[in-house]
Amino acid sequence: MFSLFDARKQLVPGHSFLVTIGPATFSFSKVSNLVAQIEYDAVPEGGNNDYPLLFKKQKTNPDILVLEKGIRTKSYDMVFDLLQEGMQVEMVTILLMAKDAGLEKAFFFKKGMIIKRAFSDLDAMSNELVIESLEIAHSGLVEVPVPGI
Repeated sequence: MFSLFDARKQLVPGHSFLVTIGPATFSFSKVSNLVAQIEYDAVPEGGNNDYPLLFKKQKTNPDILVLEKGIRTKSYDMVFDLLQEGMQVEMVTILLMAKDAGLEKAFFFKKGMIIKRAFSDLDAMSNELVIESLEIAHSGLVEVPVPGI
C-alpha cells in the first residue's frame, strides 16, 4: 500500500535517555511510571444522568517514579550509592534523546523523596543481571516544552 505519510517515521524511540538528580547525571536501563495525574471527584448531575460532573480535588497521594539499572562489578557509581531511602531529592529531570543526540522530550519534578531501594533476586542457577531499582515519590511530573518540536 502506498502512503504519502508514514506515521512510524515520526515516532521517538524510547531507548536513549538521561536522568539528572540535582547536579548529578545518571544512566538507567529503565525509567517507568512517567505519569502526571490528578485526583478528582465524580458527582452525578441532578436530572441529567448522561455523565457525571468532574471536580479536581487536592492531591493526597504522591506519584512514584521508578528507576532501574544493572549493578556494576566495581563501585563506579559512588554518587548513586549515596542515594538512600528517606533522602530528599531536588530538580529531577528525565531527558529523552533522539538518534542525533538532540533533545526530543523532557520531564521534570522539583522535589521528591526516595522511598524504596530494591535489588533483584539473586539466583546462582540463572544468568541474569542483578538489577537495582530506586523509587522516588514526588508531587507531580511536568512535561517541559522543548523549543522547535
